[in-house]
Amino acid sequence: MRHHWEHAYVTACSQHQILLVDQCDACGKHLSQERLYIGLCSCGHDLGNLPRVRATRGQQWLSTLIASNGQQSGSVKPPVHGVDINVLVKVIRTLCQYADPTSPGLPRSAALPKFIADAVEFLSPLEALLVDWPTGFRSHVEQRIAAGRKDARTLNTLLGDWYIRLRKLCLGTALEPLIQIVIDVAAQKSECVLGMDSAKGMAEDATGYMRAPAAAKAIGVSVSSLRDSIDAGECEHRARRTGTRGQLFEIPCAEVERIQRQRAGWISDYDASELAGVPPIVLERMKTGGVVRSDKRWREDLMKGGPVERQSILDLYERVERWAQPIALADDATLTWAQLTSRRMGDRKAIESLMQAIATGKVKAVARGRNLGEMSFLTTDVSQYFGTPLLEAGMSIQQLAKATGWKWESIQNWVDEGLLASELIQRRGQPCRVVLPSQLLEFCQAYVPLADLARAMGSRSSALSRSLPGVELVGAKQLPDGATRGALLRIAELGRLAVIGARAGHDLFVPASLTP
Repeated sequence: MRHHWEHAYVTACSQHQILLVDQCDACGKHLSQERLYIGLCSCGHDLGNLPRVRATRGQQWLSTLIASNGQQSGSVKPPVHGVDINVLVKVIRTLCQYADPTSPGLPRSAALPKFIADAVEFLSPLEALLVDWPTGFRSHVEQRIAAGRKDARTLNTLLGDWYIRLRKLCLGTALEPLIQIVIDVAAQKSECVLGMDSAKGMAEDATGYMRAPAAAKAIGVSVSSLRDSIDAGECEHRARRTGTRGQLFEIPCAEVERIQRQRAGWISDYDASELAGVPPIVLERMKTGGVVRSDKRWREDLMKGGPVERQSILDLYERVERWAQPIALADDATLTWAQLTSRRMGDRKAIESLMQAIATGKVKAVARGRNLGEMSFLTTDVSQYFGTPLLEAGMSIQQLAKATGWKWESIQNWVDEGLLASELIQRRGQPCRVVLPSQLLEFCQAYVPLADLARAMGSRSSALSRSLPGVELVGAKQLPDGATRGALLRIAELGRLAVIGARAGHDLFVPASLTP
């Protein structure tokens, strides 16, 4: 306890809450550190008879803090815990040395009292600052603002060394509330530009505004882009003067938060690909096809943080999942959204058309996934939108007619009647039927055109059909003149006739002209 009494700013006993004494009231001399008995003055006067003066609240507060090595301030406000004593002493020195707002400050020697009476006098301004905390300190700040330079544009200029020293000492310490009070009062009582120093975070909280550079950084744009938006009237702001000719812009913190929320709805291509579960090339087709909202010039819009609207991806996924009609199929019978690439499918326009069809419910998923990219679709549903790969793998009706000699009208009729399987694709914007090799093989294993059979026998199809009155012909197309074209004979029927002929011992397929 006595060790702390030796501190120049300790004027009271923190335990007994009475003022310390260093002077004998009998002889008037300061107590000697070399006296024989601690309880007696060198003159023999009993120090126990000295009057006990109760310490003031300010004296108790400061002495308790120093005695506890900055750990606690007792019951006196403001409550302070865990403050560095060296920082505390410098702050107290600044507050007391510059206690008068109208004077430049006390000499430095006054800040180093040698006796209790000198310390009490030097520290006396603390009483007014700590009274009814924080009212007393707020009142002092208001006085300093009123006494400051009328042409001051910044808080540093308005409050001078007093504020600059306190700010440097208090920020980041247990005494930071002192600076918060200064900023709060300045925001209400002055027209100065706040936030031009290391206390800009406090200034933003107190004023509800942040300077344009800080706002631009928080939003995620350049200062020049933000200035362009300010000039265009897209962003709420206020202009403040600084210096003699300078001007700066401040943005409301609420406006910055609003812009951040708006920008969060627009994401980068990378984030969009991750959200949708698709490779970048598929996302590009989604953007070009218009199934998600995108904007190539998004950098010119302050409210957009990327080229793709996040919600449009979620909405598309929700629709596709809602319309899905799950069925059990082999993996090779389906195709996922993520596999709709031009390298795989060959036609960008067709990919976009398919995506649009899926987005409108014309093509439905047959298996759900965790994201859009994992949604699966029937290959047969997908293939009708892709001309190039299927056309390369098979033949169109015109190509098949040229290769086989069959009339294209007959082939078209076989397709229409379901006798010849085919795939429907879009080619140059028009529907086109493509017959794959496997489909042609299946057709040839089931049917033989009557014209081909007649040609092989050296006859005509009309004559051959008349010689087969009891045989069912299929796939014939009725012409306007009453004739038929493209009749088919089933291979099974042909085999049955061959067996009958073999058993009868004569050829059923002898030309009619040779029949007696």
